[in-house]
Amino acid sequence: MIIALNDNQKYVKAADAIKNQQFVCPGCKERVVLKSGDIKQKHFAHYAKATCATFSENETTQHLAGKLQLAIYLQHFGDIKIEAVIPEIHQRPDLLMQRGHQQIAIEYQCSPISQHKLDQRNAGYKSQNIHVIWILGNDYYVKNMIQTTILKFLVQGNLTFYLPNIKKFIHRTNFKKYDFERVSYTEKYSHHLFETVTSDGKSHVNIKKQIYKLQSLLIQKRIDEKIVCYLYQRQRLLLNAPLWIHQGWHFGLSIPNWHWRMLSLLLIEYIGLGNVVRQDVFLAKLNNYVLGDRDFKKQQSMSLLKELVQQKYIVQKEQYILVIQVPVWYESIQEKLGKVRN
Repeated sequence: MIIALNDNQKYVKAADAIKNQQFVCPGCKERVVLKSGDIKQKHFAHYAKATCATFSENETTQHLAGKLQLAIYLQHFGDIKIEAVIPEIHQRPDLLMQRGHQQIAIEYQCSPISQHKLDQRNAGYKSQNIHVIWILGNDYYVKNMIQTTILKFLVQGNLTFYLPNIKKFIHRTNFKKYDFERVSYTEKYSHHLFETVTSDGKSHVNIKKQIYKLQSLLIQKRIDEKIVCYLYQRQRLLLNAPLWIHQGWHFGLSIPNWHWRMLSLLLIEYIGLGNVVRQDVFLAKLNNYVLGDRDFKKQQSMSLLKELVQQKYIVQKEQYILVIQVPVWYESIQEKLGKVRN
């Protein structure tokens, strides 16, 4: 064990501990002894016959090292307990911090966890008015995480990792998902958990590439036939849709960006020029294709609504939307490609 509590209830690393002081295990609160030698590095050990549940479980080295390092770091922000049991909900967060009147559970997640189990834990903490912070370990950091995994832990657009081998936090934000590409993001290394990370707010998309990729899917008949037939019945071709549908970057969708944006344009056409619809009704239609919780759905749909306003298709009047322009489709893909700026 590389960490223990001293007489002042502060976490002390074995490498910094003084031999003649008294120490207890952060988990079971039993006395431990500081050991050092020429071969083994300094460490704390339980006395014989001690039965410590916290540090005898099948815990990975990464998880234990990260949890203990986080405990040392966070003790500067409040009173920290490792593996403290919350009897009312039968949960035991990796760390429990008391900061003034606020309790904060810190979960250092290194292994896979189902959405159901994660929701249960969050609900338990919420029922006790305990704020929870999820911090991900190295295994999550090195993977190409899919959207559903990212959304499990995404808080206010931010994802936080802690890598014990370099003793740094990594903050990812500004998540974007261009069609036919992997999820992109802004990443920042930091020594601080409570870090403000700004996003650039810019989107960069190769529109010609997007058009040709979509054309390839059509040739391979990998586009939902219902879309193609719906447009054909209205004397439309998918590839002749406004360029705007190819500029999508929204993250967390259950369908491609081009599809989501085209549906929004078809909805505008359905409402009709000069007609009005309630904003919540319009957003509800868009929300159907966004993953994540209610706040995330609203954030993404409102972002698309803002783009529609910028394109001058609609204007917002309090809680209503007025259609001021219907989208213009191209006569041919050649005409459309001629409008693409290189």
